[in-house]
Amino acid sequence: MPLRVLSVSLALLAPLPALAQGLSFDRTLALGATSLDRAQAVGMVDATLAVPLTRRVPLSFELGTYMIVLEGKRPHETYAALAWDDRFRLGVVRPAYDAVLPSVFERAAPLLAYERIEYSRSHATVEAMRATAVPFGLSAEGDRGPMRWWVSAHSDDKGGFDVFSAALSHEGAGWSLAAAVEAVREHDGPERVDSKIGGRVDLAPQVGAGVTWLMPDGNDRDDALALDLLWRATDRLDLSAFGEVTREGRDDAWGLAAEYRFRPETSAILSGTDSDTGGSAWHLSLNQRF
Repeated sequence: MPLRVLSVSLALLAPLPALAQGLSFDRTLALGATSLDRAQAVGMVDATLAVPLTRRVPLSFELGTYMIVLEGKRPHETYAALAWDDRFRLGVVRPAYDAVLPSVFERAAPLLAYERIEYSRSHATVEAMRATAVPFGLSAEGDRGPMRWWVSAHSDDKGGFDVFSAALSHEGAGWSLAAAVEAVREHDGPERVDSKIGGRVDLAPQVGAGVTWLMPDGNDRDDALALDLLWRATDRLDLSAFGEVTREGRDDAWGLAAEYRFRPETSAILSGTDSDTGGSAWHLSLNQRF
């Protein structure tokens, strides 16, 4: 974690023991192994801790991370922000672009999702995980019935870029739609745009499918089509197929997975993937949602 983020975090957290009952912690953890990239242990952490600063107004401090844990390195993005009413944030905030349409590989093959992060994640996230950037900014979010929206702005002088992003989702009965767009401005280069649009639909009571068109020009990647098909074989077992097909056909990837749920929040996932750049690999992980 960058020193300035850590120092600010400790300063804000130090006087808060009396407010401990108002703490909230939202996290997803995955621990496992993969044969991708010379076989190694791998973990994924996506967590946010929210600490109320006062009981009088809805002001809190949030500290979080999105991290891939590998042997010898831990590429990550750190979040540290003041939050008002769980809707408005100022600091190192999560990009609106990442709120919808995550990578189809994220749960079943997190290391492959990281290696292909440019296709589905914000440029701010890519720069944080690839080049340790710490973009400062602000964000807002809200909802209206079945519709949710997010907007955010980020700037990093050291990395030399600004990002402005927005996302929208709509949940229907047996279907959903989502879209996101972000403008990327390099301080010494041209302006570019990342965008994605997709949806999911229930094809049958136990079968669902998703499709997303990815246009990651701001991350210097070709357009790609992400597809996934899920079959809920039993109350505990899900079988799925998924992949990303690029427009030029030079960086395609696909996979098959089986997920067994021990409890609603705990599952084990075994998957096999193949890609044009990384070859064939297996992945095994234990996933826990808090």
